[in-house]
Amino acid sequence: MQFKMLPFRSRPETNLEVTVFRVETGQITEGDVEVAVTLAQMKVLTENQLRRLYQDKFEKGHKLGTRLRFLQQIGWFDGWYMESEFNEREYVWSIGIAAKNYLGFVMGMHDLPNPIALAQNISHYLPICAVNELRIQLLQKGIIAKEDFLLYPHISPNEENPLALIRMKTPMGSIVMYIERLQQTKKPLRFMKYKLKRYLNWIEREGRLPSPYPTDNPPIMLWSCGTEEAVCEIVGSLNHLPDEMIHLFLIDEHMADVRTAFRMAVKGENPGEVHLKQFIFDFLDN
Repeated sequence: MQFKMLPFRSRPETNLEVTVFRVETGQITEGDVEVAVTLAQMKVLTENQLRRLYQDKFEKGHKLGTRLRFLQQIGWFDGWYMESEFNEREYVWSIGIAAKNYLGFVMGMHDLPNPIALAQNISHYLPICAVNELRIQLLQKGIIAKEDFLLYPHISPNEENPLALIRMKTPMGSIVMYIERLQQTKKPLRFMKYKLKRYLNWIEREGRLPSPYPTDNPPIMLWSCGTEEAVCEIVGSLNHLPDEMIHLFLIDEHMADVRTAFRMAVKGENPGEVHLKQFIFDFLDN
């Protein structure tokens, strides 16, 4: 998989005064600000995800695409594309320096993504798109409201922190999930062993996975992965899957409908044998 940042025709002017002038004169519209707020909250989104979120305002997807590319040229958004010989080209978007300055200094938003740090580590942020797919589908199904889903990404090159922590307020109460991404570029078996050791150490100290939010439901360990085959191969290579925590697997190839995208992994009696069982949250089964 290759990642390339969309080029600029010339260096964009991201000075705050220039950006405020563009907003006041309508060069940057209220809709553009709304999309920027969404991107700031969700960190990174694919263009497909943005089209679905704003299909009521951009009935034709290419119009949104054209708008995104114009705003990228003036530093409001940053864009990348990823592709490989097995996958079609997909575009990914985040806020640029101009939007960060405006959202922070004019609108008073906090915890905004750092466009420079994000650009330097875009491959580490891409798994957040899978988490956001969960959020988007729950929103579109009317199961949760926008404020019911909180995402705290803890991107860190040394992998000391979780990839992300999410909290969802659902009809069955608050659910807290620790998110980790199993991907080929990270030597997934070694990565999962390392992470399991760290989480087991936390449980030994705290009694269970700690939660920053009051919840009757114990936090869930959610492993994001591309395919069922990959999950079976990775889990099958583990000596055991610790039962000190609840493990769920969110599978990309089943994300067309998030209701059926979760799996539980059960190790079989024979070496390397793994059975995946579909898991459906009660609040999704309607």
